[in-house]
Amino acid sequence: MRFRPLHPILLGAVVASLIVFAAACGQQLQPTSYDATYQKNFTFGCSAQSKDEGGPQAAQDYCRCVYKGLVEKVPFDDAKAFEEQQAKEEAGQIKVPKNIQAVIDSCKKTR
Repeated sequence: MRFRPLHPILLGAVVASLIVFAAACGQQLQPTSYDATYQKNFTFGCSAQSKDEGGPQAAQDYCRCVYKGLVEKVPFDDAKAFEEQQAKEEAGQIKVPKNIQAVIDSCKKTR
């Protein structure tokens, strides 16, 4: 049996489908709950913004406190909506929902 090379159009289709498949596998989905991915992203962002206020350990403790409070007291959809708002608004324009502000305030008291 003799091996025949693939027709260029068929080869192109195979390569294109592999590229699409690889891109889909590597694509990150947005979290839909307080899962490990959301916690990792939240902690990273929170720590980056909080580390100037008492050193890295204080920032980690504070961020763990806020995350725990969010999980216990704030529905995920509220947290996600606030996250999306923060991405769109300028720093002075962000309005923190009362339930999220209560969590932040309680964690600031324990610092």
